[in-house]
Amino acid sequence: MPGPSNVDMTLESHDPMIEALLIILAAGILPGLYFGVGIVARLQADRRAASLMGTGRLALTYDDGPSPEQTDRILKLLEDRKAHATFFVIGHSATTYPEVIGRIVAAGHEVGWHSLAHLNQWRASPSAAWRDTSSIPAILENLDPITSIYRPPYGKLNLLSVLAARRRRLRISTWTRPSGDTDPTIPDVQEIVDQVDADGGGVVLMHDNKRTNPDGDARDHFVAQLTAALLDLAQRRGWTLVPVPESSRTAT
Repeated sequence: MPGPSNVDMTLESHDPMIEALLIILAAGILPGLYFGVGIVARLQADRRAASLMGTGRLALTYDDGPSPEQTDRILKLLEDRKAHATFFVIGHSATTYPEVIGRIVAAGHEVGWHSLAHLNQWRASPSAAWRDTSSIPAILENLDPITSIYRPPYGKLNLLSVLAARRRRLRISTWTRPSGDTDPTIPDVQEIVDQVDADGGGVVLMHDNKRTNPDGDARDHFVAQLTAALLDLAQRRGWTLVPVPESSRTAT
């Protein structure tokens, strides 16, 4: 009887050290790919946002809404100054308050997607990450024009959330300057204005959700004050208020 072929011998021979090395490599590569794709996508979006800095162009953005009280307060401020902004909304809140979405759109502001339930994409399971990014409710699907930009919760992305955004043809949008309205201590309004002034423009992140924490009213008031102060800054410096870089809209 002929002996085993060279191919058979190769397949039957095992090197425990090589197998262990392959397992280690796979364990390192797969998580690296899963999170690495998200990190690269975030860095690309950050570079686009930074393209506004030093140019006298300013984009005002509001996350985590809508809410009847705070969103309407911001809408009134913007209306009084004939200014426009981008509202990155949560799916559950948009479904709960469709009339507020209607007022945002009617006033000429842009609506962006901010996930269904605001999950941290670095902590959520892969299936939850996919659903949270891709499950856009009908109230937003039917917008004219349809939502086309996506701001990931906490700025975190992974492979599946990036793929879900691309499947939905959403362009990922971040920011250059957080307002600090979610920090443990509320900052001074002038401090943030001075930082944006030193940046020479950029994309400012604020929030228009109704807060339930004890100092929620103070934080809401801070956002309103900061909005007014940033509009004053833009007028004083002769800056142009613009949509986020990923938007298909033009400056107003």
